[in-house]
Amino acid sequence: MLQSMRDNLKGTAAIIVAAFFGFIMVIGGIDFFTGASGGATDAVAEVNGEKITNMDLQRAIQNRRSMIMSQYGEDVPADLISDEQLREPVLRQLISTSVMRQAAQESGMVMSTAAVNKAITDIPAFQVNGTFNTQLYRDALRRMGYSTASFPQIVEGDLSLQQYADSVTASAFTTKEDAEQIVAASMEERDFSYVVLPVQELLASTDVSDAEVEQYYQANQSQYQRPEQVAVEYIELTPEVFASNIDISEEDVRAQYDLELANFGSDLRRRAAHILLEDADQEKLNEIQVKLDAGEDFAELAKSYSEDIGSRDEGGDLGFTTGDVFPQAFEEALASLEVGQVSAPVTTDSGTHFIKLLEVEESEPPVFEERKSAIENQLRTAAAEREFLDALSRLADLAYNAESLAGPAEELGVSLQTSGLFSRSNGSGVLANGQVVEAAFSPEVMEDGNTSDVLNLNNEHSVVLRVTDSKPAGIYPLEEVREQIVDVLKRDKASAQLAQKAESLKESLASGGDFAELAQEQGLTLEASDKTRRGGFGERAEINSKAFSMPVPTAGSEELAVFAVSNGNQIVLALRDVRPGDLSQQSKEQRRALMQQLASVNGGAELAAIRRYLSDQAKVELSSTGE
Repeated sequence: MLQSMRDNLKGTAAIIVAAFFGFIMVIGGIDFFTGASGGATDAVAEVNGEKITNMDLQRAIQNRRSMIMSQYGEDVPADLISDEQLREPVLRQLISTSVMRQAAQESGMVMSTAAVNKAITDIPAFQVNGTFNTQLYRDALRRMGYSTASFPQIVEGDLSLQQYADSVTASAFTTKEDAEQIVAASMEERDFSYVVLPVQELLASTDVSDAEVEQYYQANQSQYQRPEQVAVEYIELTPEVFASNIDISEEDVRAQYDLELANFGSDLRRRAAHILLEDADQEKLNEIQVKLDAGEDFAELAKSYSEDIGSRDEGGDLGFTTGDVFPQAFEEALASLEVGQVSAPVTTDSGTHFIKLLEVEESEPPVFEERKSAIENQLRTAAAEREFLDALSRLADLAYNAESLAGPAEELGVSLQTSGLFSRSNGSGVLANGQVVEAAFSPEVMEDGNTSDVLNLNNEHSVVLRVTDSKPAGIYPLEEVREQIVDVLKRDKASAQLAQKAESLKESLASGGDFAELAQEQGLTLEASDKTRRGGFGERAEINSKAFSMPVPTAGSEELAVFAVSNGNQIVLALRDVRPGDLSQQSKEQRRALMQQLASVNGGAELAAIRRYLSDQAKVELSSTGE
């Protein structure tokens, strides 16, 4: 298991969390955490005698928090990711998952060792360049408190749970009659014609009195509720704030390059392959040695004999080492080989290895021009980070009890930023960040006039703020909403005038008039919409919705309707024909896909019903810490 040895390893702690958890949460829950305690064993709940430990719960909460933060970024509302907010729903999910896992075990669901190993090696977070990497795997488990012995057991349990879920959903089916009914409604087509009587043309000539505005305002004040608002001044610190003002001289770049050159070691890299036997007996070692001595292909022997699941399919290839990747005995044996040569058996903590040296590389130092831009950026970034940290260390003292943040901003050499009034829900940029909003509307800042604490949004982004203005929740003054009310009243009046014209047109149609001729006489455009299905956007969506709500016309006649859409336009619509969707008109592939989709929906409903039943029947005991 020494595929710790891949070259070009990256820092993957962050991506492991997302990709690794994404695999383990097999049926939309947090299955990974259940029954896998590894430290704090105090039970927060027992499900049919099976413990859910405090560590299980805390890990699950942290995982849910990480997923939420990956969606919101820095703008995540603070109360959305608090332990108090997450604890109850996460614990419910853990209990539900525990119940389902127990049902899977009682049903005899098991997974083979090969299936578990394949599932683990297929997790992208454990791979480098698409190949399973043992070091990444071990590092990830170590960070989360699991061992290479316990983790496969967790995966086996979760795969068994998935197998159990699949056994329910895969057995679900749907009937042809069900499919025909759904297609009849969802793929129904309607033929209709309509004209739009636009309200916009009447707005300019429509008058609204002050009395009408006042009356509407008094009758509809619930529409004009103003939330609590604040305006703030704030200082925002990031390294980028300082980077733009930092000049890096070529002398500094040259000096850094010379330092790199002086420290440059012409690294000798050796590429190794191995055959690993974890518990080797002498007979097996002799068997492999005989085949090696006979000149059999090392890579093929690795595929047949090696127990390193991460490298055996690659012929035992472990990548490059500079002498400090493998255990000392392994490195010493590798260093003693010529290219193409295979060592005698070498023993390490992982087992016994046959080691082959595949190739040797020696690196050359880059020239100045190749490194110039990167060194300049490094020096600028380093200088900016120093200035950022220096400013951050001074910010709290400078801002404390300051009547204005203008002085601290000038002292730090950064801009003082200001905002207009904003509410808890409509701030923009950094003012939408949950921590910033919480601080701005806190009593000590908003009411007492204090400067906020320095808010560290992340390691390289900090903010401090003061409220410069505030308005309590209430009703917007009439003058602030007058234009909105005038527009509403004008549209209502103009639309009412058009309604009379639209009703007259409808009466003419009902009397046998020709829709196209009547529309032309009134300067309207007749729109024909044939083979129309449900849906649409904007005004057309409202028109389609009305057309599909009308009764089916009798043969040789039309159904007529007059209605207003949300912008005030009046619509006159004539529904001519309705045709239900026909399953037989769908292609064979479409019918198959529909039946599968309906069966999947039914399977999901059956699985949810089983989950509810098992949860209702389970004996669940919550400890005082889990309540």
